[in-house]
Amino acid sequence: TNSFLFGFSDGATVSIELLTTRKFSGGIIAAYGYSGGVLPARALERLQRIPLWVFHCKEDVIFDVKFSDLLVQSLRKVNGENGEELIRYTRYDRDQEGFTGRVKGHSVGITASKKKEVYDWLLSL
Repeated sequence: TNSFLFGFSDGATVSIELLTTRKFSGGIIAAYGYSGGVLPARALERLQRIPLWVFHCKEDVIFDVKFSDLLVQSLRKVNGENGEELIRYTRYDRDQEGFTGRVKGHSVGITASKKKEVYDWLLSL
């Protein structure tokens, strides 16, 4: 059987750590917030060939979208010619749920969870 992770906000960061165990078939990562730069080489190596779909919003006031940008860039690079296929990235310019104030742009976990194609994609893995 296949097992998947769906991580949102701090849970997205934990999900990336859990995915390095290679016990999961893939994952959805929403509003990733690891601010330590590029993941260590060993973590990137262990994440190779694991399909991920990353979601983030440019307006996110909690975790800067640059954290997801860097994650996606690093994972696509380590996966070589299959990087674009294995690592999907949906990057919104505006908060899709209409959140404002202290949570503006940080709703991509909700947005991703409502997309039928996310579940179709997971089941195709």
